[in-house]
Amino acid sequence: MSRGYRVRLPVPTWRNTTTRVERSDALALDVGLLAILSEAEMAALLRDRLAEDGWSREADGSMTRSFGEVSVELAPDGRTVTARATAGKEVKVRGTSEAEANAKLARAAKSAESELSRAAAERLGAAEGEIRATLQAALQKVYVEALQRKAAAMGQVESVHEGRGADGEIELTIKVRVP
Repeated sequence: MSRGYRVRLPVPTWRNTTTRVERSDALALDVGLLAILSEAEMAALLRDRLAEDGWSREADGSMTRSFGEVSVELAPDGRTVTARATAGKEVKVRGTSEAEANAKLARAAKSAESELSRAAAERLGAAEGEIRATLQAALQKVYVEALQRKAAAMGQVESVHEGRGADGEIELTIKVRVP
């Protein structure tokens, strides 16, 4: 003869735990302006050029622009450009007790941190070429303007010839009549 048995299993009380994990990476570039004009004039020319290229002026004197997911800032003194990339995500785990949920959360957060660090570095690396090219183009225009102003201060400018060399760099010839 068989007999039926009823087995009752306790229903687990699930503990859901969530945290936000973020990682960032940064790249600092020195802006070495040639001393064609005074440092203040050179910095002002650079700021004007960057403003024309879509950079935003901030109240503290810095300038900012986004290159995709990378934010770039020109320091208030105009000597350093810092690019920052940030990656973040929500980590959610579930456990049958508070201790189990916290242990799972710690493991999941650590795993996510290394993944997010790589993602931030990849974003920064992907944007670095465009950032450097934009700065280089702005600096070339600043140097042309500064040389033209310097030549005008020396005497009467008779002619200005701007061209490109074999290496793609700007070649500027300014003929000045000195009194």
